[in-house]
Amino acid sequence: MDHTLYLIQSSASATQTILAKLKQIYNPHDHVVFLGESVAMLNQIDIEQFSSCYCLETEQVLLNPDLVSSLTILDYAEFADLVLQFKRCISLK
Repeated sequence: MDHTLYLIQSSASATQTILAKLKQIYNPHDHVVFLGESVAMLNQIDIEQFSSCYCLETEQVLLNPDLVSSLTILDYAEFADLVLQFKRCISLK
């Protein structure tokens, strides 16, 4: 089975709707990267279902400080390496 990398690039107002959709299709071996405004809208309940969550280092300032230990913070090179590990990448906006 192929694993999927989900890129969550939603606006702040759409983040909860996107997370609800993601929870329906997410598989425990998938990975999730939160980008842009979606980072600012996260809380512990939102991400507890996802085993592998990431945030870009440049967007860490938007992240609730309580969640820093729950996500892996990536620089751009690490993000590129992560993307190259997947055959399937889905962007949810």
